[in-house]
Amino acid sequence: MQAAVWYGPGRENFRWEQVNLPDLNPGEVLIKVQKCFFSAMHVRAVLVGHPKHQPPEIFGRMLAGDVVAVGADVTSIKAGMRVTINPERPCGECFYCQLREWGHCLNPTTLASGGMAEYVSVPATLVDGILELPPEIAYEEGAYAETLACILQAMDLSNIAASDCVVIVGDGSVGLTFVQLARLQNAAKIIFAGKHDDSLQQGLALGAFRTVNVKHESLRDVVMQETHGYGADVVIEAVGSSETYEQSMTLLRCGGTAVGFGGTPPGTKFTGDPNLIHYRSLKIYGSYRYNPDHFRRALDLICTKQIDLGPIITHYVPFSKLTTDAVDISQQPDCRALVIDFAQEL
Repeated sequence: MQAAVWYGPGRENFRWEQVNLPDLNPGEVLIKVQKCFFSAMHVRAVLVGHPKHQPPEIFGRMLAGDVVAVGADVTSIKAGMRVTINPERPCGECFYCQLREWGHCLNPTTLASGGMAEYVSVPATLVDGILELPPEIAYEEGAYAETLACILQAMDLSNIAASDCVVIVGDGSVGLTFVQLARLQNAAKIIFAGKHDDSLQQGLALGAFRTVNVKHESLRDVVMQETHGYGADVVIEAVGSSETYEQSMTLLRCGGTAVGFGGTPPGTKFTGDPNLIHYRSLKIYGSYRYNPDHFRRALDLICTKQIDLGPIITHYVPFSKLTTDAVDISQQPDCRALVIDFAQEL
């Protein structure tokens, strides 16, 4: 089969190869990939590398497709099913699993080979994470479940109440998703901040109370104006920069909560006033990965159409042009989420 294999930093090291079709062992499931996301992590890995990935590797955790074969011991999954998959499972036994910190499991089972290939073999230990998609749900919508699961974990940490003023910093696909979830939590005011007018307008349509283009307005001034000078109850950082991490703490009321969701390049540092945390009793959380229950909750939100993915999934690239075009398309200002489309012939 054809696959896009990453051999390390540099565009020339992201290239096509013919690789062996995975064997189908008892207990395993073979999926023909239909849609797979190409994310900011992949852009970073191709251009500069990634500390959590070692080449050679076939990327692609966020995928959906058709079951084409099942192993002898598989009874819950049938050939022909349209599915997506939770691509990881915590071991349940390590130090962090005992603390129920599933996202930091030391020995998780993950897909050995990802969705940037024509077929994916799902090991027996991950088969119970294969979930069927209703016919009205597009493959790419189902494949968004992993990102949404990560966002749901951050939402749980934020503990948004109906009376809260919530500030979401970052107007990409993740920020637009946070807006919708904050709306579902009945937040009183959602202030959506970023640098792209078209995305900010989408945020208004999806439930934001107020938008701020930070190139033209002071976010802090707007937040203080809308909160009578107290500050926001919750700030969610969805950019991944030292400036926005530092700013987030300055936007909070006493006792407010900041959730750091955006990942930053290695070596990024930020400075801040510790007295803001101490005297204002701030609660600061980092959010990374997700728990198994978040994935099922995410897919349920997608399948019940409580999350509108139309403004989020904006661009497609044919599988045949993945290694040449995906990085450039991902970096276009109007690209929020890029989907690899396997429906077009190689």
